[in-house]
Amino acid sequence: MADIEQKLKALKVADLKAILTKADAQAPAKATKADLVARILASQAAQDAYKSIHEPETAQEPAEETEDAVAEVEAEEEQEPVAVAETEAATEPEQAPKAAEPVDPELEKRRQRAARFGIPLVEPKAPKPKPEPKAAKSKAPPPEDKEKLNARAARFGVQEKAAAPESRKRSAPVEAQVDAEEAERRRKRAERFGMST
Repeated sequence: MADIEQKLKALKVADLKAILTKADAQAPAKATKADLVARILASQAAQDAYKSIHEPETAQEPAEETEDAVAEVEAEEEQEPVAVAETEAATEPEQAPKAAEPVDPELEKRRQRAARFGIPLVEPKAPKPKPEPKAAKSKAPPPEDKEKLNARAARFGVQEKAAAPESRKRSAPVEAQVDAEEAERRRKRAERFGMST
């Protein structure tokens, strides 16, 4: 009884409803799987319907069919040694190149994946070396003569700035002369906001 129950639980709800329908038992519209299994177990007609649909019949076969089956098995046994020899011959050449090839774990993984899913192994193409950009090829401009540089600077009026010493503090910006009226406005603004001038 528990064996039938386990087999019923493995079936789909649609199959369980079909069993109940075949047994002329009513299956509720919104029944759960457990309800359907319980109804089938409670009804002997439903159990018989299950056995007729899902369990193989163990009736004895006629003698003629048995002889035909024995003849087929013997024919298959005769063909098997040939097939085994072919598979051995097919695997031996495959093993020889493997020993010659360097072991690449990624390639081996791809081969196993291809064998597992039954698809052909596609070797990835070697990436092409990237061409260097034109800017990288000419890293520095060709050196020019000092005389040529000085002549060009004189022609365009470019003057070289003397490098200022960097350790010196920055001086305060020079204030431009301010007229009396502007100075008065600044003084009043400073008083209003509490700033010292």
